[in-house]
Amino acid sequence: MRLLKQSARGCAALALMIHLGCAPSGDESDWPDAFGYSSSEVISIEIGSFGFPKIPIIIGDHEVFLTFDTGNMVGVSLNTELFDQLGLSPVRTWNRFDGAGDIVATLRVGEARRIGVLGREIGKKEIHEHDHPMLTGLFGPADLEAGHFTLDYGTRRLAAGSAQLPQAIPGYQSVPLVRSDHFPTLILVRGTIEGRSVVMQLDTGKSRTVVNPDLAADLDLRKVKHGVRIDSLQIGDLSFSIRSAKEVDQTAIAPELSETILAGIGSDILSQFIWTVDYDTGLFWLPVAE
Repeated sequence: MRLLKQSARGCAALALMIHLGCAPSGDESDWPDAFGYSSSEVISIEIGSFGFPKIPIIIGDHEVFLTFDTGNMVGVSLNTELFDQLGLSPVRTWNRFDGAGDIVATLRVGEARRIGVLGREIGKKEIHEHDHPMLTGLFGPADLEAGHFTLDYGTRRLAAGSAQLPQAIPGYQSVPLVRSDHFPTLILVRGTIEGRSVVMQLDTGKSRTVVNPDLAADLDLRKVKHGVRIDSLQIGDLSFSIRSAKEVDQTAIAPELSETILAGIGSDILSQFIWTVDYDTGLFWLPVAE
């Protein structure tokens, strides 16, 4: 399979297992103007395997589409085939950990002389090999080198900028980010599951929303095929029900936090509304419910 592209567009259907309890309000297609983005700060994206957003990246002289993974705190990552295809020379190794903090693989790290995104070059970057056979590569929010970004799965657009956002944006609400000292671009917010206040990670690299097994047991969430049912998951005033959330322990992701991360919101939910992360002011913007 040829992994390098010049300009390809494609999409894969996302098998949703959620129901939007309170739908976002209004026509939000004009969000770039509402959030003050210039046309040069907005790019078209793809929706790829597992419903993940993919963005065009220049590595050396090649354009590749990499999964925009907001849970990626490692850096730009390429699968083994593409890492070798680009001729990256290893300079060191790195260890990949699972959510429980256990090492699952030791992989190579190379260096690219040129990386570009959103029409601008960001210079030399380390490139990490990854071992997921179904994903070409990963690109995290830190690599955007922007103060804030907006993701819109519906119209397949991503924007990133550094100009100060308005204090109030009609049709949108904001909730505070929960900040991690170790991973400053990790997207964490406080929401509720069945009325219980929990810290949630927003992770576009998850196809399904996940919940901590101990929390699932404590809330007596009903067992269903391949997971547990959540009748009410709420962020701001948007509410969702999830037919099958996967039980996953994420307690090792940011152990320095005073509260444990007990849920991970995946692309099954994040694809349902337009949202913005403003690292500069520590806010997560999402539409108000109808």
